[in-house]
Amino acid sequence: MMQIHHCGDHRAARKSQYPPLGDQWDVLWRWVSSLPPELLNDEMRQMLDRIRAVKTNFPKPRPIPSGGADSLEGVENGG
Repeated sequence: MMQIHHCGDHRAARKSQYPPLGDQWDVLWRWVSSLPPELLNDEMRQMLDRIRAVKTNFPKPRPIPSGGADSLEGVENGG
């Protein structure tokens, strides 16, 4: 059986190929939020609550159907 060996530091090569950590964590926390709450321990529930609070307080911009500039969720008419 042929084996492939990398020369040098594998950490740098791996780091350049992984998705950004924020993207990785976002996928994991979306999955956690889909689980029944009774499956989560207290620490996970508290962290999920903190993440949801940030997302509520700082919503992503939402495209305007007319194709114009973005507006924040829940903000009407430039308010």
